[in-house]
Amino acid sequence: MWRFIKSLSKPAAQPNQLPPQLDLSPARRVLVIAPHPDDETLGCGGTLARLARSADVHLLLVTNGDGGGGLPADTSAKRKAEMSAAARTLGIANSVLHLDEPDGKFADSPAYRSALSAVVQRIDPNWVFLPWLNDTHPDHARISRASSEVLRRSSVESLLYYETWTPVPATHVVDITETLEIKKAALQCHATALQYGNYMDAMLGLNAYRALYLPPGTRRWAEAFAVTGAKKNDLL
Repeated sequence: MWRFIKSLSKPAAQPNQLPPQLDLSPARRVLVIAPHPDDETLGCGGTLARLARSADVHLLLVTNGDGGGGLPADTSAKRKAEMSAAARTLGIANSVLHLDEPDGKFADSPAYRSALSAVVQRIDPNWVFLPWLNDTHPDHARISRASSEVLRRSSVESLLYYETWTPVPATHVVDITETLEIKKAALQCHATALQYGNYMDAMLGLNAYRALYLPPGTRRWAEAFAVTGAKKNDLL
């Protein structure tokens, strides 16, 4: 009995450290992999608005954005235009790149891996943002895993997994208080998506929650990321 009581009285484990704020200064050329139009804004729009001031930022839309069927025939073109408008709102000067994989039915393939590899070789980013590996949206999870494996064979330094449908195990946060209004304006560009979901409140709720990782004080907003190396990816 005494041994049991002694085991219960062992010192408590050290508390987990809060995720630190991410240093954005190493980002020189940035590639953002977005499965669908609006993922770039929901997941990392506030951070991209900050990075666009000092880094060369490129957006890659993986699917055609047509909603996977059941929507008007012009949905793909309309959503691509909305994403271009959102990119401009975030301060991104480069045109959005497209791979036109099927929306809602993405499947890893040699063709996708080859196309992504060609984009990476041409842009030569040192940072890549991409959806979380275990996101509950099948397109997001499949694109994340396939892309991560391609990026293992690249010169990319850092992978930054962002959160949309599923929270990431955050290793870093970015204070987006100063760019929140820009992020909100960018999301408003995605009018088609906003017809089908209350993404604005969901986004703001998540960003308010992630601000708990910032030092206490005035009301603030943050984006969280799981950050790892590309070659030595501890999250795969």
